[in-house]
Amino acid sequence: MQPLSTLRRDRRDPELRTPVKPAVEDAQGSTTGRHIVCAVCGHHITTERERSEMKGRHEHRCVNPGGVIFHIGCFRRAPGCVSHGVPTTEFTWFPGFAWNYALCGGCSTLLGWHYHGAEAGAFFGLILNRLATQQSH
Repeated sequence: MQPLSTLRRDRRDPELRTPVKPAVEDAQGSTTGRHIVCAVCGHHITTERERSEMKGRHEHRCVNPGGVIFHIGCFRRAPGCVSHGVPTTEFTWFPGFAWNYALCGGCSTLLGWHYHGAEAGAFFGLILNRLATQQSH
């Protein structure tokens, strides 16, 4: 397994100052064969095909009220996550969306947040360094 945070496009992340590797793409330019799993237990969470954008980007740096910085990626669906808690709009990083916790369905590790918008639908904001990729067989 390879940490998901190393699978961004070929560029340097100015905040982390670490090199990143490009994702594998097919002839149509889409990523193929990559399952995204929990880095702790290996439980299937989603796929690269479920990547989405919010506010014009897939990846975001977000700071919680305690000052903790999270590097998250947005995903349309994450069937391997379990949503936990009552959705709230307090301290939301995405105006117009309420959130609750997204836990790994295998080991209950906090993987991020499930966002719910009244008119805009739902998406997952998942903490990238708590995920890994696994090539499908």
